[in-house]
Order: sequence, then C-alpha cells, then structure tokens
Amino acid sequence: MNTKIEEKMSRKIYSVQSYESVLDVARQMAARKIGSLLVTQEGKYTGIITEGDIVRKVVSNDAPPGETLVSSVMTTSLITIESDDSLSEASSIMKKNNIRHLVVTKRGGIVAVISAGDLLQ
Repeated sequence: MNTKIEEKMSRKIYSVQSYESVLDVARQMAARKIGSLLVTQEGKYTGIITEGDIVRKVVSNDAPPGETLVSSVMTTSLITIESDDSLSEASSIMKKNNIRHLVVTKRGGIVAVISAGDLLQ
C-alpha cells in the first residue's frame, strides 16, 4: 500500500515575512528544529527559504546574515504536491528537482510543507 502524504505531513505551517533578516530566520529554524519556512508577502505565500538557501546564498558568499533580507535569497518557485499523492511520488519529485522540501496543497490551497526527513520517518 502506498502511504499518502497527508498521513505523514505536519498540519502546522511556519512562515516568515520577506523583509525579515536571514539571521532572524535561521534562529527561528533552529528554535523549531525545521529546515524551511514559507515566505509571505502581503498575506500571500511567495516563496520558501531553506537551510540550503542560507548556506549557498548567504554563508558561502560571506554575506552578513543580519543585513541580508529573506527576499534576496528565498526560492520563489514553489514546487508543490497534492496531499493525497503518495510518499513515493513526493520522493520522486524531490529527487528530480534536487530539493528537500515540497509544498503540500489540497484543493488549490497550501496546507503543509513536507521534507525529505518526513519521508524517512
């Protein structure tokens, strides 16, 4: 039997504003023990910021995290999957796109984010 994403996903969505600093966002991720946050602007989800974004776009470029805004390093193309799709489909999409986080939707609305770690639990 193929397990559906909705059986493994967290129902809690954590998000940050696009104008927040990367340092503040990194601290929020560490406190919550998560690897990504959805980014909102004017009440709409406009992207995602991940640990990988912070490492590749901020730390490795010696950019000051306290002065770097989320909007300048976030990933704006949200790759999504439906909540009733299978975990194997999620894994396939992650592998194909070389990502570790997928935005989960249900009836067109965002309901969760699922990570590669979630797939392994």
